[in-house]
Amino acid sequence: MAIKLIALDLDGTLLTSDKKITTRTKDILARAMSRGVTVTIATGRMLRSAVYFARLLASDAPVICCNGGYVGKAEGEPVFARYFDPALTREFLTFAYERDWYVNWYIGTEIYAPEYREEYFAAYRTTAHFTVNGVGSDYLRYTENVPQFVLRELDEGIGSYVRAVQERFGDQLVPQQNTGTSVDINPPGINKAVGVAALADAMGLTLDEVMVAGDADNDYEMLEMGAFSVVPENGLPGAKERARYITASNDANGIALAIEKFVL
Repeated sequence: MAIKLIALDLDGTLLTSDKKITTRTKDILARAMSRGVTVTIATGRMLRSAVYFARLLASDAPVICCNGGYVGKAEGEPVFARYFDPALTREFLTFAYERDWYVNWYIGTEIYAPEYREEYFAAYRTTAHFTVNGVGSDYLRYTENVPQFVLRELDEGIGSYVRAVQERFGDQLVPQQNTGTSVDINPPGINKAVGVAALADAMGLTLDEVMVAGDADNDYEMLEMGAFSVVPENGLPGAKERARYITASNDANGIALAIEKFVL
C-alpha cells in the first residue's frame, strides 16, 4: 500500500550534524507533500522546536514531540497528550531541586528551568526564537500539563541521576534517550510509537501506510511498530537491527534518498 504519512526523527536523522535540513531533503519532502503525503516530525524535543522544523518543511501537520507524549500543533487541542500527575511533577521537581540537579520541563510551547544555561541547549541553536523560562525557586507554579522532564549534566554524566530517579520513583517515571549528558523522562507507556499510532489513527491510516525514520534508542519502539522503518547509516546498532531499510547518513541526504526510493 502507498505511504501516506512520513514521521521523521530530528537529531541524527532529518537534521545534519550541524542541526540543519539540507536543500535536497527539503525538495524531496516538498515533492512528497505535493503528492498528498503528510510529512511530520517525531522527536524527543519539545513542541516549539518540533513545530519550527515542520514549518521549515512547509508542513502544517500535527507534530509528535516529547517522545510521543504530545501530538498536536502549537495552537488548539492536541491529537493526543499524556501528562504527569501534577502532584508527581511537584514531587519530582522538588527531588531534583534538592539535589541541585539541572532539570528542564515543558508545558505547551514553553520550556522551564531554574535558569538558562546556553551550554545545555546546543542542540537548539538552529531553532529560531528559542527561549528558556528561568523560574528560579518558583518552580511549583509550573506543574500542570507537563509531558516530559529532561535532566542534564555535562561534566560527570547523567548515570547517577538516572539510578537515583529509578530508586526513588520506580516505574512512575521512564528514562529515555540517555545521551550520557542528558536524559528524557516520560510517563509510563509513552514512546514515539504511541504518538505515531495516535496520529495515524486520527488520520484514518493503517501502519502499512506509514513510514518512520530514526536513529537512536528512543526510536526503537517506533521502528518496530509495523510501519516501514528507515534508519540512517549513522544510527545506533539497535536502531539498524529494527530497520526495514538502512539509508545513507544524516549528513549525506539519507532521508531524501529513502523517500525518493520508496515514496516518489
